[in-house]
Amino acid sequence: MTASEWSEYLGDDLRVSSALAVGPSERALTDPGLAQRLIESLDLFDDTHPRSIPHEDETAPEIQRLEHKLDLLLHLVAESLHPERPAPVEATLSRHGIVLPAGTVPEDCDRLEIYLSRLLPQPCVLGVESPTTAGDVQLMRWTGMEDTLRESLGRWIFRLHRREIADKRQKVDAGHN
Repeated sequence: MTASEWSEYLGDDLRVSSALAVGPSERALTDPGLAQRLIESLDLFDDTHPRSIPHEDETAPEIQRLEHKLDLLLHLVAESLHPERPAPVEATLSRHGIVLPAGTVPEDCDRLEIYLSRLLPQPCVLGVESPTTAGDVQLMRWTGMEDTLRESLGRWIFRLHRREIADKRQKVDAGHN
């Protein structure tokens, strides 16, 4: 099955591929309101890209030290709470579903825990249909997802897509200099 044939599971909406720590879960589904807030506030935890609205004193050494301390604290809390976090895998996401490498989750999986950021100590647990294995991938549709959560997921996917394009442009621009 090719990426173009994934539409049955991912829909025709925007999709993005990213390395995410994803695995099966025995935990209860994350409350939809909490999941929505986590997804919408991910930019606060993203340490790989500059914030879209820079703080006017961002270069001040005191602020940089404070940010580094908070990053370290969040990392330590995350590691102490969940040291057995699943290894990151290349996942393709859309508002309607997810595609993972074959064998990532068992065939009877009905919930995925997704660590949205390496700095967040708790995963977002979302419901999925039992996976369909096709070649070297597992395809799943989200289940029981409220519309507001689906929209937040769509906005996050759009931000990931926009960053992917910006990264590619930077690489092209760096190659021309």
